[in-house]
Amino acid sequence: MWRYLLLCAPLSLWAAESHHWSYQHPSAPSQWGHLHKDYELCKSGKNQSPIDIEHYYNAPDKENLGVFYQADASPISLDYSHHTFVAKFNSPKNHVIYRDHVYNLVNLHFHTPMEFSIHKQRQPLSMHLVHKDSSGLLLVLGIGFEIGQPNDLIARLLEAYAHKQVPSDLDLETLLPPSISYYHFNGSLTTPPCTEGVAWFIIEETLSVSQEQLEELQKIMHYIKNRRPPQKDYNSVIVKSSAILREP
Repeated sequence: MWRYLLLCAPLSLWAAESHHWSYQHPSAPSQWGHLHKDYELCKSGKNQSPIDIEHYYNAPDKENLGVFYQADASPISLDYSHHTFVAKFNSPKNHVIYRDHVYNLVNLHFHTPMEFSIHKQRQPLSMHLVHKDSSGLLLVLGIGFEIGQPNDLIARLLEAYAHKQVPSDLDLETLLPPSISYYHFNGSLTTPPCTEGVAWFIIEETLSVSQEQLEELQKIMHYIKNRRPPQKDYNSVIVKSSAILREP
């Protein structure tokens, strides 16, 4: 069941809203850098995301990443926004600690298919869990899904959305695998304004989603592939490490 989990930073929810961009012509990703001066980095940046991960340094068992989520997390909203299906949060009880620095969960959202790849392999769906620190720096966890058994979290989100409700007591505590291997590097937002300085963590585990759930998510997102193509990798420094998030 496990193969890829992304801990990355997004994305559609942090993109500028005042100028129209999309995933289709004439405002598709290849045109983002020409739509407005604020999107200049989309065409000129040297640290853009996503990338294909093909080279890295091994630094096993660093144990400097911790994920702390509630078993009864409650989003403040659930909607289709910025070309994705998104749940927003505002509780400091859901957070990530990396090198003793705290990043609070602000949203989770979906991309079909997965934007990043490891050795050219990517999953049909990914979820990005976006975190922000007190100064506005971003760290995002993104997780890939393989087709298989239904996913409990996605089931809760789809059911609530169908009834125009915001779900309560979501179990985020056991969402991620108890132990993970991840690829860490610095990149950018994968949507305009393509701001750089985002901390990404791509983890080799995946979760499961049923074909029916994937199709329902695609329907909510208007059957548009909300994936930016891989960007040129200017010799990014990528570190592969691991962490134990909780007891099995």
